Amino acid sequence: MPATPTDASTPDLVVPHSPRLSNLRDVGGMPTLDGGRTRPGVLWRSDAPLEGDTTEGPGGLPWPPGSVIDLRNPIELPAVHPLPALGSELTTLSLIASLAPAEQARGRRGELDAGELYLLLVESIGATWLPQLVGIAAYGPGPLLVHCAAGKDRTGVAVALLLRAAGVDRSTVAADFAATNDHRAALRDRLVAQGAIDASVEASRIGVTPEHIEPVLDLLDDDPWAPLRDAGVPDADLAAWRARLVEGA
Repeated sequence: MPATPTDASTPDLVVPHSPRLSNLRDVGGMPTLDGGRTRPGVLWRSDAPLEGDTTEGPGGLPWPPGSVIDLRNPIELPAVHPLPALGSELTTLSLIASLAPAEQARGRRGELDAGELYLLLVESIGATWLPQLVGIAAYGPGPLLVHCAAGKDRTGVAVALLLRAAGVDRSTVAADFAATNDHRAALRDRLVAQGAIDASVEASRIGVTPEHIEPVLDLLDDDPWAPLRDAGVPDADLAAWRARLVEGA
């Protein structure tokens, strides 16, 4: 389901879901432009954890993550997020709800495509969430898990910004964004279980369009730190984040 500014409603049908996250991955092992490589066990991305999950960390790493950033809207949130009870520190950054009312209305009318939405998250409301995102990534207990409902649109933008800020090359970031499409069937079932989509939605409709992330990546080409600085992220936090994620940085 694209992360458009729409209200989710819970269908009456209860659909069993896999007890494991379907779009969970570690961004470790990615090359940087200066010859470095990202560390595993620092930044994870996924769809929303659900009560009753038996998920383990990517690559068999211990679960749960130390910090969790949940990018969902208030209406999407469960009564209780399952990970704080396991020891994670949770921060909720409701991105779509932070957009201007006019943009939210455009989304509800289907007039806001994903590529435009992604740009709005950075250029229009970046100051409402990017300083916290980078601060937690740089200094919070690790690993950090970033997720929304599906772990593809809002999460895709957040992780792309973090990876480019750490020096990961553009093509690798784009490939990571597109990797969600390898998990469509399992992701569909998880979204139905959350009430995020109707049970009639086919798996082929779940996923991302790789071209939609390109405008955000364009913003980062000349200076990946510039849009983050413009949103109020201190250079010291960006440097600390890069040192944390990249081996030898």
